[in-house]
Amino acid sequence: MVAAGLLAARRRAVRAGAGPGAVARHLNNWEPEVLVGRSVQAASYVWAAPVSLAGLLAGAAAGVRPQRRGGVLIFAGARGLTGWVLRSRGFSAGALGHVVVALDEPSERLLRHELVHVRQAERLGVLMAPVYLGLLAVYGYRAHPLEVAAYRVAARSPAL
Repeated sequence: MVAAGLLAARRRAVRAGAGPGAVARHLNNWEPEVLVGRSVQAASYVWAAPVSLAGLLAGAAAGVRPQRRGGVLIFAGARGLTGWVLRSRGFSAGALGHVVVALDEPSERLLRHELVHVRQAERLGVLMAPVYLGLLAVYGYRAHPLEVAAYRVAARSPAL
């Protein structure tokens, strides 16, 4: 799906003489659209299932009951191990596939940010974790291209 599009964009950038910085600039502006169509949505759930499973495990360790909103499970008020991990990393929330785990009820802006990561996971699927962690190792959190894109979208998007 879009993972193939990302690889094609990287190939074009390399052919044009651009290095990894060009790919990062592209990802900084990557705003995946909401998928439409039942079969496409179903495929995205299957493709992102391994990441969503990790999210379900994190949600189960959060010690709270999930809410379903727009095809995403939200575990708000995370306690236990998951809450500790989020707090120790300085995060308010995290998205793993179609699961969002948050320390408190997420604000609209925070939820928009996390929903960008959900859509990124729909495109990257099983590649989400290695791509995210690889970019994190290279750029750190503040300059992480997927985070930059999510913050940009959340800052300019209208209310949910």
